[in-house]
Amino acid sequence: MPELRAQWHTNVTRQAELPPRALNWSEAVAVLREHSLKLRRARIEVTNAQENVRQVFKDLLPQINFHSGISQTFADIPATTWDNVFIDVNGFFNIPGFISLDARYFAAKLSSIRAATMSELVDREQVIELYKLMLAFQEHLEARSALESEKQFSAAVQSVDDVSGQVLRRQNENRELGLLREADGLQQRAGDLFGDRGWKWTLTTNGAPNLDYESDPLPLADTNRIAQLQMRLVALELVGAWARIVGIKLQYWPEMRLFVSGPPVYTRGNGSEKFFDAEQIRFTADVFWTLDTRGQVSRQLRQTRREQDLQIEQLRQQALALIARLLSAQKLVADLRREIMELDQVIPIVEGVPPAAEFTSIVKAAETRRSLRDQERRLRREVAELNTLFWFVDEQKWSQHEKLF
Repeated sequence: MPELRAQWHTNVTRQAELPPRALNWSEAVAVLREHSLKLRRARIEVTNAQENVRQVFKDLLPQINFHSGISQTFADIPATTWDNVFIDVNGFFNIPGFISLDARYFAAKLSSIRAATMSELVDREQVIELYKLMLAFQEHLEARSALESEKQFSAAVQSVDDVSGQVLRRQNENRELGLLREADGLQQRAGDLFGDRGWKWTLTTNGAPNLDYESDPLPLADTNRIAQLQMRLVALELVGAWARIVGIKLQYWPEMRLFVSGPPVYTRGNGSEKFFDAEQIRFTADVFWTLDTRGQVSRQLRQTRREQDLQIEQLRQQALALIARLLSAQKLVADLRREIMELDQVIPIVEGVPPAAEFTSIVKAAETRRSLRDQERRLRREVAELNTLFWFVDEQKWSQHEKLF
Protein backbone atom coordinates (compact mmCIF):
# COMPACT_ATOMS: atom_id res chain seq x y z
CA MET A 1 0.00 0.00 0.00
CA PRO A 2 2.72 2.62 0.69
CA GLU A 3 4.24 1.87 -2.72
CA LEU A 4 0.86 2.18 -4.45
CA ARG A 5 0.11 5.46 -2.65
CA ALA A 6 3.41 6.88 -3.90
CA GLN A 7 2.64 5.73 -7.46
CA TRP A 8 -0.86 7.23 -7.24
CA HIS A 9 0.56 10.59 -6.17
CA THR A 10 3.15 10.52 -8.97
CA ASN A 11 0.53 9.57 -11.59
CA VAL A 12 -1.87 12.31 -10.48
CA THR A 13 0.90 14.87 -10.90
CA ARG A 14 1.88 13.52 -14.32
CA GLN A 15 -1.66 13.09 -15.67
CA ALA A 16 -2.44 16.72 -14.79
CA GLU A 17 0.27 17.92 -17.21
CA LEU A 18 0.83 15.28 -19.87
CA PRO A 19 3.51 16.03 -22.46
CA PRO A 20 2.18 16.34 -26.03
CA ARG A 21 2.98 13.76 -28.68
CA ALA A 22 1.97 14.00 -32.32
CA LEU A 23 1.83 10.93 -34.56
CA ASN A 24 1.28 10.45 -38.26
CA TRP A 25 -0.16 7.24 -39.67
CA SER A 26 2.97 5.09 -39.82
CA GLU A 27 4.12 6.24 -36.38
CA ALA A 28 0.70 5.58 -34.88
CA VAL A 29 0.54 2.05 -36.34
CA ALA A 30 3.99 1.30 -34.91
CA VAL A 31 2.96 2.52 -31.44
CA LEU A 32 -0.31 0.61 -31.67
CA ARG A 33 1.36 -2.70 -32.52
CA GLU A 34 3.97 -2.25 -29.81
CA HIS A 35 1.76 -1.22 -26.89
CA SER A 36 -1.84 -2.26 -27.62
CA LEU A 37 -2.99 -4.63 -24.87
CA LYS A 38 -5.37 -6.45 -27.23
CA LEU A 39 -2.61 -7.08 -29.75
CA ARG A 40 -0.22 -8.18 -27.02
CA ARG A 41 -2.85 -10.62 -25.73
CA ALA A 42 -3.36 -12.00 -29.25
CA ARG A 43 0.40 -12.48 -29.71
CA ILE A 44 0.66 -14.22 -26.34
CA GLU A 45 -2.08 -16.64 -27.38
CA VAL A 46 -0.20 -17.39 -30.62
CA THR A 47 3.00 -18.06 -28.67
CA ASN A 48 1.18 -20.28 -26.17
CA ALA A 49 -0.46 -22.25 -28.99
CA GLN A 50 2.90 -22.79 -30.72
CA GLU A 51 4.40 -24.00 -27.44
CA ASN A 52 1.52 -26.46 -27.05
CA VAL A 53 2.34 -27.92 -30.47
CA ARG A 54 5.97 -28.48 -29.48
CA GLN A 55 4.91 -29.90 -26.12
CA VAL A 56 3.15 -32.80 -27.88
CA PHE A 57 6.56 -34.14 -28.92
CA LYS A 58 8.39 -33.01 -25.78
CA ASP A 59 6.11 -35.30 -23.79
CA LEU A 60 7.82 -38.24 -25.52
CA LEU A 61 11.13 -37.40 -23.82
CA PRO A 62 12.04 -39.33 -20.66
CA GLN A 63 11.36 -37.61 -17.37
CA ILE A 64 13.88 -37.98 -14.55
CA ASN A 65 12.80 -37.93 -10.89
CA PHE A 66 15.27 -37.62 -8.01
CA HIS A 67 14.25 -38.75 -4.53
CA SER A 68 16.42 -38.71 -1.45
CA GLY A 69 15.69 -39.07 2.25
CA ILE A 70 16.51 -40.63 5.57
CA SER A 71 14.55 -42.76 8.02
CA GLN A 72 15.96 -43.19 11.52
CA THR A 73 14.67 -43.56 15.06
CA PHE A 74 15.37 -40.73 17.48
CA ALA A 75 17.83 -42.94 19.32
CA ASP A 76 19.77 -43.69 16.13
CA ILE A 77 19.96 -40.09 14.90
CA PRO A 78 23.32 -39.33 16.61
CA ALA A 79 24.85 -42.35 14.88
CA THR A 80 23.53 -41.44 11.44
CA THR A 81 26.06 -41.75 8.62
CA TRP A 82 26.03 -41.32 4.88
CA ASP A 83 25.10 -45.00 4.56
CA ASN A 84 21.71 -44.26 6.16
CA VAL A 85 20.77 -41.80 3.39
CA PHE A 86 18.88 -43.35 0.50
CA ILE A 87 18.97 -41.96 -3.03
CA ASP A 88 16.64 -42.99 -5.83
CA VAL A 89 16.82 -41.75 -9.43
CA ASN A 90 13.96 -42.90 -11.66
CA GLY A 91 13.24 -42.24 -15.27
CA PHE A 92 10.03 -42.87 -17.18
CA PHE A 93 8.42 -41.88 -20.46
CA ASN A 94 5.06 -42.29 -22.10
CA ILE A 95 4.45 -44.34 -25.20
CA PRO A 96 1.19 -42.96 -26.59
CA GLY A 97 -0.77 -44.78 -29.22
CA PHE A 98 -0.44 -43.60 -32.78
CA ILE A 99 -4.04 -42.41 -32.83
CA SER A 100 -3.68 -40.61 -29.52
CA LEU A 101 -0.45 -38.87 -30.56
CA ASP A 102 -1.87 -37.86 -33.94
CA ALA A 103 -5.07 -36.57 -32.34
CA ARG A 104 -3.14 -34.45 -29.82
CA TYR A 105 -0.92 -33.04 -32.56
CA PHE A 106 -3.92 -32.35 -34.80
CA ALA A 107 -5.76 -30.49 -32.04
CA ALA A 108 -2.69 -28.50 -31.01
CA LYS A 109 -1.87 -27.56 -34.62
CA LEU A 110 -5.47 -26.54 -35.31
CA SER A 111 -5.48 -24.35 -32.20
CA SER A 112 -2.19 -22.78 -33.30
CA ILE A 113 -3.56 -21.90 -36.76
CA ARG A 114 -6.73 -20.51 -35.18
CA ALA A 115 -4.75 -18.37 -32.74
CA ALA A 116 -2.67 -16.96 -35.62
CA THR A 117 -5.83 -16.21 -37.62
CA MET A 118 -7.48 -14.51 -34.66
CA SER A 119 -4.31 -12.47 -34.13
CA GLU A 120 -4.50 -11.21 -37.71
CA LEU A 121 -8.17 -10.34 -37.29
CA VAL A 122 -7.51 -8.46 -34.04
CA ASP A 123 -4.67 -6.59 -35.74
CA ARG A 124 -7.01 -5.52 -38.54
CA GLU A 125 -9.71 -4.46 -36.09
CA GLN A 126 -7.27 -2.36 -34.07
CA VAL A 127 -5.73 -0.72 -37.15
CA ILE A 128 -9.22 0.16 -38.40
CA GLU A 129 -10.09 1.58 -34.97
CA LEU A 130 -6.94 3.69 -35.24
CA TYR A 131 -8.03 4.91 -38.68
CA LYS A 132 -11.45 5.90 -37.30
CA LEU A 133 -9.81 7.66 -34.35
CA MET A 134 -7.59 9.66 -36.69
CA LEU A 135 -10.64 10.76 -38.67
CA ALA A 136 -12.30 11.74 -35.39
CA PHE A 137 -9.27 13.88 -34.48
CA GLN A 138 -9.44 15.56 -37.90
CA GLU A 139 -13.19 16.12 -37.57
CA HIS A 140 -12.62 17.64 -34.12
CA LEU A 141 -10.08 20.08 -35.57
CA GLU A 142 -12.54 21.05 -38.29
CA ALA A 143 -15.24 21.64 -35.66
CA ARG A 144 -12.83 23.81 -33.68
CA SER A 145 -12.02 25.82 -36.81
CA ALA A 146 -15.74 26.26 -37.56
CA LEU A 147 -16.30 27.42 -33.99
CA GLU A 148 -13.59 30.04 -34.33
CA SER A 149 -15.32 31.33 -37.47
CA GLU A 150 -18.63 31.51 -35.58
CA LYS A 151 -16.92 33.41 -32.75
CA GLN A 152 -15.70 36.00 -35.25
CA PHE A 153 -19.20 36.19 -36.74
CA SER A 154 -20.82 36.66 -33.32
CA ALA A 155 -18.28 39.39 -32.46
CA ALA A 156 -19.14 41.17 -35.70
CA VAL A 157 -22.87 40.86 -34.95
CA GLN A 158 -22.36 42.11 -31.38
CA SER A 159 -20.68 45.26 -32.66
CA VAL A 160 -23.94 46.05 -34.48
CA ASP A 161 -26.56 44.41 -32.26
CA ASP A 162 -25.41 43.70 -28.70
CA VAL A 163 -28.35 41.42 -27.79
CA SER A 164 -28.02 39.22 -30.89
CA GLY A 165 -24.25 39.04 -30.42
CA GLN A 166 -24.60 37.94 -26.79
CA VAL A 167 -27.05 35.18 -27.72
CA LEU A 168 -24.69 33.87 -30.40
CA ARG A 169 -21.74 34.11 -28.00
CA ARG A 170 -23.61 32.05 -25.42
CA GLN A 171 -24.33 29.39 -28.03
CA ASN A 172 -20.67 29.32 -28.99
CA GLU A 173 -19.64 28.89 -25.36
CA ASN A 174 -21.95 25.90 -25.03
CA ARG A 175 -20.50 24.39 -28.18
CA GLU A 176 -16.98 24.99 -26.88
CA LEU A 177 -17.81 23.06 -23.72
CA GLY A 178 -19.07 20.22 -25.88
CA LEU A 179 -15.84 20.25 -27.89
CA LEU A 180 -13.80 20.15 -24.68
CA ARG A 181 -15.70 17.03 -23.57
CA GLU A 182 -15.19 15.58 -27.05
CA ALA A 183 -11.43 16.24 -26.85
CA ASP A 184 -11.26 14.48 -23.51
CA GLY A 185 -13.14 11.53 -24.99
CA LEU A 186 -10.67 11.35 -27.88
CA GLN A 187 -7.77 11.24 -25.42
CA GLN A 188 -9.46 8.42 -23.53
CA ARG A 189 -9.99 6.46 -26.75
CA ALA A 190 -6.38 6.99 -27.77
CA GLY A 191 -5.14 5.84 -24.38
CA ASP A 192 -7.28 2.69 -24.56
CA LEU A 193 -6.21 1.96 -28.13
CA PHE A 194 -2.48 2.52 -27.64
CA GLY A 195 -2.35 1.00 -24.17
CA ASP A 196 -0.39 4.07 -23.09
CA ARG A 197 -1.80 7.02 -21.12
CA GLY A 198 1.48 8.82 -20.67
CA TRP A 199 0.97 11.36 -23.47
CA LYS A 200 -1.46 13.96 -24.73
CA TRP A 201 -2.02 12.51 -28.16
CA THR A 202 -2.42 14.39 -31.42
CA LEU A 203 -3.11 12.23 -34.47
CA THR A 204 -2.76 13.42 -38.04
CA THR A 205 -3.88 11.57 -41.15
CA ASN A 206 -0.57 12.07 -42.97
CA GLY A 207 0.28 8.80 -44.71
CA ALA A 208 -3.09 7.18 -43.92
CA PRO A 209 -4.42 4.79 -46.59
CA ASN A 210 -6.70 6.23 -49.22
CA LEU A 211 -10.00 4.38 -49.00
CA ASP A 212 -11.85 5.34 -52.14
CA TYR A 213 -14.20 2.40 -52.62
CA GLU A 214 -16.98 4.60 -54.00
CA SER A 215 -14.96 5.31 -57.15
CA ASP A 216 -13.30 1.87 -57.19
CA PRO A 217 -15.97 -0.58 -55.98
CA LEU A 218 -14.87 -3.78 -54.30
CA PRO A 219 -15.50 -6.92 -56.43
CA LEU A 220 -17.50 -8.78 -53.79
CA ALA A 221 -17.72 -11.99 -55.84
CA ASP A 222 -13.93 -12.34 -56.12
CA THR A 223 -13.18 -14.98 -53.47
CA ASN A 224 -9.45 -14.68 -54.17
CA ARG A 225 -9.52 -11.14 -52.83
CA ILE A 226 -12.47 -10.85 -50.48
CA ALA A 227 -12.74 -12.09 -46.87
CA GLN A 228 -9.94 -14.66 -47.03
CA LEU A 229 -9.21 -14.27 -43.33
CA GLN A 230 -12.87 -14.53 -42.33
CA MET A 231 -13.38 -17.65 -44.48
CA ARG A 232 -10.24 -19.21 -43.02
CA LEU A 233 -11.64 -18.74 -39.53
CA VAL A 234 -14.94 -20.36 -40.55
CA ALA A 235 -13.03 -23.26 -42.15
CA LEU A 236 -11.10 -23.76 -38.90
CA GLU A 237 -14.36 -23.88 -36.95
CA LEU A 238 -15.77 -26.48 -39.37
CA VAL A 239 -12.64 -28.63 -39.16
CA GLY A 240 -12.73 -28.37 -35.37
CA ALA A 241 -16.35 -29.50 -35.37
CA TRP A 242 -15.45 -32.47 -37.59
CA ALA A 243 -12.55 -33.39 -35.29
CA ARG A 244 -14.80 -33.39 -32.22
CA ILE A 245 -17.20 -35.81 -33.90
CA VAL A 246 -14.33 -38.09 -34.92
CA GLY A 247 -12.95 -38.01 -31.39
CA ILE A 248 -16.29 -39.15 -29.98
CA LYS A 249 -16.61 -41.93 -32.56
CA LEU A 250 -13.16 -43.26 -31.65
CA GLN A 251 -14.60 -44.27 -28.29
CA TYR A 252 -16.41 -47.11 -30.09
CA TRP A 253 -13.09 -48.66 -31.12
CA PRO A 254 -10.86 -50.93 -29.04
CA GLU A 255 -8.05 -49.18 -27.22
CA MET A 256 -4.55 -50.56 -26.77
CA ARG A 257 -2.23 -49.39 -24.04
CA LEU A 258 1.52 -49.88 -24.00
CA PHE A 259 3.64 -49.72 -20.87
CA VAL A 260 7.36 -49.93 -20.44
CA SER A 261 8.61 -50.24 -16.88
CA GLY A 262 12.10 -50.79 -15.64
CA PRO A 263 14.32 -50.56 -12.60
CA PRO A 264 15.50 -47.22 -11.24
CA VAL A 265 18.36 -45.52 -13.02
CA TYR A 266 20.27 -45.45 -9.74
CA THR A 267 19.43 -46.51 -6.18
CA ARG A 268 21.48 -46.18 -3.05
CA GLY A 269 20.55 -47.14 0.49
CA ASN A 270 21.79 -48.99 3.58
CA GLY A 271 25.33 -48.79 2.31
CA SER A 272 24.63 -50.45 -1.01
CA GLU A 273 23.95 -49.06 -4.45
CA LYS A 274 22.39 -50.40 -7.59
CA PHE A 275 22.56 -49.17 -11.17
CA PHE A 276 20.18 -49.55 -14.06
CA ASP A 277 19.86 -53.09 -15.41
CA ALA A 278 18.44 -53.34 -18.94
CA GLU A 279 17.46 -56.99 -18.42
CA GLN A 280 14.82 -55.91 -15.89
CA ILE A 281 12.92 -53.76 -18.38
CA ARG A 282 9.36 -55.00 -18.68
CA PHE A 283 7.04 -54.39 -21.62
CA THR A 284 3.29 -54.62 -21.09
CA ALA A 285 0.49 -54.26 -23.60
CA ASP A 286 -3.24 -54.63 -23.09
CA VAL A 287 -6.27 -54.15 -25.25
CA PHE A 288 -9.71 -53.38 -23.93
CA TRP A 289 -13.00 -52.62 -25.55
CA THR A 290 -15.91 -50.93 -23.84
CA LEU A 291 -19.35 -51.55 -25.27
CA ASP A 292 -21.67 -48.57 -25.11
CA THR A 293 -24.44 -50.51 -23.39
CA ARG A 294 -25.60 -47.41 -21.48
CA GLY A 295 -25.68 -45.27 -24.60
CA GLN A 296 -23.37 -42.59 -23.16
CA VAL A 297 -21.21 -42.30 -26.27
CA SER A 298 -24.21 -42.24 -28.60
CA ARG A 299 -25.89 -39.61 -26.40
CA GLN A 300 -22.73 -37.49 -26.45
CA LEU A 301 -22.56 -37.88 -30.22
CA ARG A 302 -26.18 -36.79 -30.71
CA GLN A 303 -25.85 -33.78 -28.41
CA THR A 304 -22.62 -32.67 -30.05
CA ARG A 305 -24.18 -32.92 -33.50
CA ARG A 306 -27.16 -30.83 -32.39
CA GLU A 307 -24.88 -28.14 -31.00
CA GLN A 308 -22.73 -28.21 -34.12
CA ASP A 309 -25.74 -27.90 -36.41
CA LEU A 310 -26.68 -24.75 -34.52
CA GLN A 311 -23.08 -23.50 -34.59
CA ILE A 312 -22.77 -24.07 -38.34
CA GLU A 313 -26.08 -22.29 -38.96
CA GLN A 314 -24.86 -19.34 -36.85
CA LEU A 315 -21.67 -19.18 -38.91
CA ARG A 316 -23.74 -19.29 -42.08
CA GLN A 317 -26.02 -16.48 -40.87
CA GLN A 318 -23.03 -14.36 -39.86
CA ALA A 319 -21.48 -14.82 -43.30
CA LEU A 320 -24.76 -13.91 -45.01
CA ALA A 321 -25.12 -10.87 -42.76
CA LEU A 322 -21.63 -9.71 -43.72
CA ILE A 323 -22.41 -10.17 -47.41
CA ALA A 324 -25.68 -8.27 -47.01
CA ARG A 325 -23.90 -5.43 -45.21
CA LEU A 326 -21.30 -5.19 -47.98
CA LEU A 327 -23.93 -5.17 -50.74
CA SER A 328 -25.98 -2.56 -48.91
CA ALA A 329 -22.88 -0.46 -48.24
CA GLN A 330 -21.97 -0.40 -51.92
CA LYS A 331 -25.39 0.99 -52.76
CA LEU A 332 -25.32 3.50 -49.92
CA VAL A 333 -21.80 4.87 -50.35
CA ALA A 334 -22.55 6.34 -53.77
CA ASP A 335 -25.66 8.14 -52.43
CA LEU A 336 -23.73 9.54 -49.49
CA ARG A 337 -20.94 10.78 -51.74
CA ARG A 338 -23.50 12.51 -53.96
CA GLU A 339 -25.05 14.25 -50.94
CA ILE A 340 -21.62 15.42 -49.80
CA MET A 341 -20.91 16.90 -53.22
CA GLU A 342 -24.23 18.74 -53.15
CA LEU A 343 -23.49 20.12 -49.68
CA ASP A 344 -20.06 21.25 -50.82
CA GLN A 345 -21.80 23.36 -53.46
CA VAL A 346 -24.55 24.69 -51.17
CA ILE A 347 -22.46 25.67 -48.12
CA PRO A 348 -20.33 28.37 -49.84
CA ILE A 349 -23.49 29.89 -51.34
CA VAL A 350 -25.28 30.00 -47.97
CA GLU A 351 -22.25 31.40 -46.16
CA GLY A 352 -21.81 34.05 -48.83
CA VAL A 353 -25.34 35.46 -48.34
CA PRO A 354 -25.36 38.20 -45.64
CA PRO A 355 -28.23 37.82 -43.15
CA ALA A 356 -30.80 40.50 -42.55
CA ALA A 357 -30.16 42.99 -39.76
CA GLU A 358 -32.93 41.71 -37.48
CA PHE A 359 -32.24 39.33 -34.61
CA THR A 360 -34.34 36.39 -35.89
CA SER A 361 -32.67 36.37 -39.29
CA ILE A 362 -29.19 36.52 -37.78
CA VAL A 363 -29.80 33.54 -35.46
CA LYS A 364 -31.52 31.56 -38.19
CA ALA A 365 -28.65 32.16 -40.64
CA ALA A 366 -26.10 31.04 -38.04
CA GLU A 367 -28.11 27.90 -37.27
CA THR A 368 -28.46 27.11 -40.97
CA ARG A 369 -24.71 27.34 -41.58
CA ARG A 370 -23.99 25.24 -38.52
CA SER A 371 -26.56 22.62 -39.52
CA LEU A 372 -25.12 22.32 -43.02
CA ARG A 373 -21.58 21.86 -41.70
CA ASP A 374 -22.78 19.28 -39.15
CA GLN A 375 -24.58 17.41 -41.94
CA GLU A 376 -21.42 17.36 -44.02
CA ARG A 377 -19.33 15.98 -41.14
CA ARG A 378 -21.97 13.35 -40.39
CA LEU A 379 -22.05 12.23 -44.03
CA ARG A 380 -18.25 12.04 -44.20
CA ARG A 381 -18.27 9.96 -41.02
CA GLU A 382 -20.78 7.55 -42.53
CA VAL A 383 -18.70 7.24 -45.71
CA ALA A 384 -15.63 6.50 -43.60
CA GLU A 385 -17.52 3.78 -41.70
CA LEU A 386 -18.54 2.14 -44.97
CA ASN A 387 -15.02 2.36 -46.38
CA THR A 388 -13.56 0.69 -43.30
CA LEU A 389 -16.10 -2.12 -43.71
CA PHE A 390 -14.81 -2.71 -47.25
CA TRP A 391 -11.23 -2.40 -46.04
CA PHE A 392 -11.77 -5.07 -43.38
CA VAL A 393 -12.42 -7.75 -46.03
CA ASP A 394 -10.12 -6.45 -48.78
CA GLU A 395 -7.11 -8.79 -48.78
CA GLN A 396 -5.38 -6.84 -51.57
CA LYS A 397 -5.51 -3.61 -49.61
CA TRP A 398 -4.12 -5.27 -46.50
CA SER A 399 -1.34 -6.86 -48.51
CA GLN A 400 -0.33 -3.44 -49.84
CA HIS A 401 -0.61 -1.93 -46.35
CA GLU A 402 1.62 -4.57 -44.74
CA LYS A 403 4.36 -3.99 -47.32
CA LEU A 404 4.73 -0.47 -45.94
CA PHE A 405 5.58 -1.77 -42.44
